[in-house]
Amino acid sequence: MTGLSRVALAALVLAGGCRKAGPPAAAASVGDLRIDRGFAFEPITAASGAAYFRIHNNGSIPDTVLEASSPAALSASFHGSSMAHLDVLAIPAGGEIELKPGATHLMLTSFTALPKAGDSLSVTLKFARAGSVTLQLPVRRYGQ
Repeated sequence: MTGLSRVALAALVLAGGCRKAGPPAAAASVGDLRIDRGFAFEPITAASGAAYFRIHNNGSIPDTVLEASSPAALSASFHGSSMAHLDVLAIPAGGEIELKPGATHLMLTSFTALPKAGDSLSVTLKFARAGSVTLQLPVRRYGQ
């Protein structure tokens, strides 16, 4: 390899390491559960908005999300991709569930204060086995 080829190769490797970081996301742990990729989109109206995250169960026993709440909204509930209400979310042992746009999500309704992009939205999740954890979800504009 010539000196010029080595310099070009080194420049390509360095450029690959300088990629722009992804949008901010919340992460937390409770018991055997690890929650990551947490965020909420900026609601268009005070009527409703959605939040998303992934929960991985590192344990050997399944767990269940029993409820969610937020001081910023009067109600929080889980919905499937067809917008059907889900009473609980089961997390299999050694498995994960992911809430994402166009699929299962946390629906927040009747906001008491409308969160804006750049804000943080507090959401508490209560699990059957692991207990409770509060996430500070970064609020993003749609498309980010």
